[in-house]
Amino acid sequence: MNDSRATVALILPVFNELDGLRFVLPRIDFSLFDDALVVDAGSTDGSWQYARSCGLRVMTQIRKGLMFGVLDAISTLDTDCVIEFSPDGNCIPEHLPGVVRLLREGYDLVVVSRYLPPARSHDDTWVTALGNRMFSRLFRHLGPHRVTDALNIYRGFRRSLLRSPDFDRLCIGPVLEPLTTGLANLRRLKYAEIPGDEPRRIGGESKMKIVYNGSCILLMATRLYLRKLGVRA
Repeated sequence: MNDSRATVALILPVFNELDGLRFVLPRIDFSLFDDALVVDAGSTDGSWQYARSCGLRVMTQIRKGLMFGVLDAISTLDTDCVIEFSPDGNCIPEHLPGVVRLLREGYDLVVVSRYLPPARSHDDTWVTALGNRMFSRLFRHLGPHRVTDALNIYRGFRRSLLRSPDFDRLCIGPVLEPLTTGLANLRRLKYAEIPGDEPRRIGGESKMKIVYNGSCILLMATRLYLRKLGVRA
């Protein structure tokens, strides 16, 4: 169903990403969005000051962790859809019009996939590549959609996707993105992927803790599979 009047907000989670912000913000067409919000997790390098100097609205992250930062930001918005965009250089701004277009065509979740040909990740290590592909295959079998990238932060979705009676129980650790993929596939919602390279990070440091994140994602997937089977766990 076409939803051309759907409102869309852009969320940019930030923690010491000044170099990345200087590189990507001038390339973003903010006229695409009805709102844009920078969520700062306590930057000390001038990130949030630079974002504000560019005319962007900035909020300080309330709860610790990327997932809660995004969720708390979403709770302050009144748009129909949100797009997560990492300003560390991993996300290519030129894909944003395609994500907005598909959301306004009625899609519930749109993912910029690093593994949908011809796209590739230039930031993967062999460990992260293996983990990303393994978890994407795991979330693929929750429903009918051929998921190729369950973990990428670069995605847009309807806020209604997060409304679930047991959503809080399914939120585990710092990772929201695979939960949006899992719920969209489990509910057989309208889902799309578009190919998009992942360039190398510009400045900053990765905050991902591989073992901890992987354990949280595995537990999340387990609960989603139990939910698919009608078992509460």
